[in-house]
Amino acid sequence: MRINRLVTDRLSDLLLTPDTLSSANLRAEGVPDSKIRFVGNIMIDTLEANRQKAAALEINKIIADNLLDKHFPPQKELQGAFAVLTLHRPANVDEKQVLAPLFDFLNNEVTADMPLIWPIHPRTQARLKQFGLWEKALHSEKLILLHPIGYHEMLRLNMDAKIMLTDSGGLQEECCVLGTPCLTLRWNTERPVTLREHGGASVLVGNNVEKIRKEYQDTLALNRRPARPELWDGNTAGRIVQALVSAA
Repeated sequence: MRINRLVTDRLSDLLLTPDTLSSANLRAEGVPDSKIRFVGNIMIDTLEANRQKAAALEINKIIADNLLDKHFPPQKELQGAFAVLTLHRPANVDEKQVLAPLFDFLNNEVTADMPLIWPIHPRTQARLKQFGLWEKALHSEKLILLHPIGYHEMLRLNMDAKIMLTDSGGLQEECCVLGTPCLTLRWNTERPVTLREHGGASVLVGNNVEKIRKEYQDTLALNRRPARPELWDGNTAGRIVQALVSAA
């Protein structure tokens, strides 16, 4: 994937970057300034355009409409703080010696603090069944398993989550703008601007439970604080059009 991106960069006449770190990386690779245009993040345009629609959704209705196997009674309404989890990358779910400790931490420790809403990816569901963890997940009272949900539903959950645990790159970005403290279950990221060390809302924790546990406890003490990188303002599409017109 990295090779494909490098080749694409070299073949392109115009490189539109989402943040200043990306622009600096291109310059470090020898790309001339004349080919670089810093325009912001187009995904945040989508978020801002859909924020109001997502905010109108009721969290308990999202749960009731998407509940997997009805193991969490719809009449038992969610109240107070909750966490949200997404987990799907092969490095996290394809090996039992990795997934089982992760699952035990989530099921035993995170749910001891608050309910954990988990829209579960088909790949992850299959691995939980393969590794003998599925029945334990179904019968966990505070583990709320949902079918995969739509964009607006996930955005609504992210708006109110106490903490996000995810290996999704897009959610890292949304957490910054929404102010949701985020643990990124990866050892690296293509979105370094989302990390707290660069002013973002996320911290890399990989899939090592000891590291996750420490950062989880530290993150619970954080308040929601939007950390909007420069030009992540919902107006990137217009700047892209201007860049294309100027380059024509």
